Amino acid sequence: MVKKFNLIICILISIIFIQCKSTAKLKKAETDTEKNRKTANSFLYHNYSKKMGYQLNGDEDIQFLDMVDSWLGVPYKFGGCSKEGTDCSCFVYSFYKDFYNITLARKSEDMQKEAIEIDLAKIQTGDLVFFKIKTEKTSHVGIYISKNRFVHSTTSKGVMINSLDENYYKTYFYKAGRIKK
Repeated sequence: MVKKFNLIICILISIIFIQCKSTAKLKKAETDTEKNRKTANSFLYHNYSKKMGYQLNGDEDIQFLDMVDSWLGVPYKFGGCSKEGTDCSCFVYSFYKDFYNITLARKSEDMQKEAIEIDLAKIQTGDLVFFKIKTEKTSHVGIYISKNRFVHSTTSKGVMINSLDENYYKTYFYKAGRIKK
C-alpha cells in the first residue's frame, strides 16, 4: 500500500513538473513572438520614417501608414480621382472612402463644412487640415499624420507629405477638422 502511495505521489510530482516546464516554454514562446512582432514593427516604422521624411512616433497605425504610402507620388490632376492622378479633395475623398469607409463631400469647401472644428493642439491622425490659399473660401485640404505632418495632393508634386510648420502652410492654414468615424 505504501509503495502504491509513493508511486502515485511520484507520478503527481512528475505531472506537475512537466506542466510547469510546458508553461515556462509557452511563456517563452509568447515572449519570443512579442519580441519578433516588436522588431517587425520597429523595422516598419524605421522604413516609413525614411519614406515620409521624418521620425515617426512609433505608435502610428501601420495600416494608416500603408494607405498613405500607397498614395505617395500619385501625380496631381485637376478633377482627377484615382491613383492615375488626383486633386487634393479627391485624394482625401478616396482615402476616407477606402480607409474609414466614410463618404465625404467631393470639394474641400464642403468637406470643411462636414468636419467638426478642432483646436490644432488636439489634432489626431486622420483629422483634416484646411487651407485658404489666396481666396476667401477653403481651397485646399490634407490629412494629418503626426508631428505636424500631413499628406495632400499638390499641383506641383502630386501626393506628398509636408509640415504645418513650413511658412507656406503656416500662412494659408485655415483650420483643422474631425470627421466622426
